[in-house]
Amino acid sequence: MTSERQPMDNAAELIAELSVDYWKLLRAFERARDAASPDRSARLTAQARYAESRLVAGLQAAGMRLATFDGETFSAELPVSALNAEDFTDRGAETLRIASTVEPAIIRDMTVIRTGKALVEAAPAETKPADED
Repeated sequence: MTSERQPMDNAAELIAELSVDYWKLLRAFERARDAASPDRSARLTAQARYAESRLVAGLQAAGMRLATFDGETFSAELPVSALNAEDFTDRGAETLRIASTVEPAIIRDMTVIRTGKALVEAAPAETKPADED
């Protein structure tokens, strides 16, 4: 048995890699748009929406999708690694949530093609509503 990858696997990995790069470029574009003048910002917003729709459509055509997890509770079940996990190793059983996605996960038919990367933070303590009597 050889360790060569199947051509489709190579194609899927290439599509995933390019999609992640495209997604990161779109995020940078959005930050630049936020610094633009109001009259230019509207045009840039339309361009960003169109570009993102093309990314989603291209991934769908390949049977893939990208996944981000901002705000979700971080767990081992998510296809994402925490880039700053070592910041929380001394804190015990503290609940963590995903503060921001650095790279999205790419998924095809419930199979993770590329694991995402994120920054995590301590989740705020749950507060119970005060009883009103």
